[in-house]
Amino acid sequence: MKYNLTNIFRKSPMFLRRTVLFLLAAATSLSAQQPAPAPVSQSGSGLRVRALSFQLDSPPPEVFAHAIGTTNKEPGVRMEVKSYLNHEAGSIPAAATEIVFTTEADPASVSKAASIIARTKVPQGFRRGILMFLPGTAKPGDPPFRVLVIGDSGGEFPPGSIKILNLSPQPVRIQLEKDNFDFKSGETKVIENPPVAENNSSGMKAFAFAENQWRRIASGAWPHPGEKRVLQVLFLNPATGQTEIRGVRDVSPGL
Repeated sequence: MKYNLTNIFRKSPMFLRRTVLFLLAAATSLSAQQPAPAPVSQSGSGLRVRALSFQLDSPPPEVFAHAIGTTNKEPGVRMEVKSYLNHEAGSIPAAATEIVFTTEADPASVSKAASIIARTKVPQGFRRGILMFLPGTAKPGDPPFRVLVIGDSGGEFPPGSIKILNLSPQPVRIQLEKDNFDFKSGETKVIENPPVAENNSSGMKAFAFAENQWRRIASGAWPHPGEKRVLQVLFLNPATGQTEIRGVRDVSPGL
């Protein structure tokens, strides 16, 4: 059986029709007055940071970043330590001079050795960047992880560039097409608009200086980053005792 709602409404008692019309009008008014939800800020007004896991068999599952050097004892900022880079970032108070990472949001956890995962100084003038979590020193009393701060602002790491970090104890050389780029141990360089062949990729060879000679450790092809950015890290693999290289593509469109 089909019902005609219009006819039913017309045949209803007057008081019922007035009640329905009143409720509809009230609902429409409330809907019109409801403000649009405010956009969620990814970085806030503090230090914009992204946490990256590198060469960790078991990355910390939950990390809270505590700003040291500020007067407010606020709960730690929860951070997700990822094996990749995208647009998601956290915000840490801009007045921080050091960041202590613990397993608890409680600000008192910065004083508990068992809760501390890692700690790092905030470089002067730092405003945004990547916090790379690395294996710790394994020295008694040291935290299980260490953190390397990598600036990722447009000036420090522009689109279309490759940022290369030599974390190995040896000098290394990266050859892109016919151009050589040499790095001392601990040195970082940015290669803007790297040289490419007709296929828009760079023929790459990597060398480590050992026993008074350059020994090749890797070769391949690096596609041009385009409008994106690529982080390449050279490190000593403790399992093999050899210097290796690994890349992480930053897919974040924003700077």
